[in-house]
Amino acid sequence: MKTIYALLAFLLISPFVKAQTTVNPLESTPYIEVTGDGEMEVIPDEIYLQFTLQERYEGRSKSDLNKLESELKKKLSAAGFDIKNLSLADASSDYVTIKRKQKDVLASKDYQMKIATTDELARLWDILDNVKAENAFISRVDHSQMEELKKEVKIMAVKNAKEKADYLLGALDEQTGKILFLQERESYVQPYVRKTMATMTMMDESADTAPMKEPEIGFQKIKLNYKVFARFAIQ
Repeated sequence: MKTIYALLAFLLISPFVKAQTTVNPLESTPYIEVTGDGEMEVIPDEIYLQFTLQERYEGRSKSDLNKLESELKKKLSAAGFDIKNLSLADASSDYVTIKRKQKDVLASKDYQMKIATTDELARLWDILDNVKAENAFISRVDHSQMEELKKEVKIMAVKNAKEKADYLLGALDEQTGKILFLQERESYVQPYVRKTMATMTMMDESADTAPMKEPEIGFQKIKLNYKVFARFAIQ
């Protein structure tokens, strides 16, 4: 009977002992650790311009917000813009009222317009000036294929890590083995907008004033940067 108990105890304990003595390949295999980098710069093709239409007094008459919006849409359509790209800046926003002299109320709405190029931005700027829009500014820029671009840069980073391991081990007459560990380290830099204010060139006192120059509008490229930490076995 004691022999049977001893055999059962051995059978129960042996898997546990075996698990404790199993060698961790990440610790026992010779390896090299490297950091891979991937970087890409792209020109934004989604530019979001935010602005406000507000009722105002012209003499004794008050402009109507609905008419202002209708006028804006007509001018946008005439200039070739897609009205679908015009939306409220806040999906839940409604009329914002501003008291004037404690008796009159002026209504306003905040809008957002998506465009694709700086040329479109210049034309849109003229339209907004024509309808006397207020508080116009570029809220953000982006790229329509951003997710695919991110994937490309990640692949670049992984390949760069493998290349580093190859040439470092090659200097020691060793070869890169299989990947043992891979960790993504992401970094995304949002671009900022650069806009040079329009300037007026003054001629001498006897000459007429020169026309105002068009504003120069430029966008810093969107910079995608990814890093990966990799551990490769040494063959």
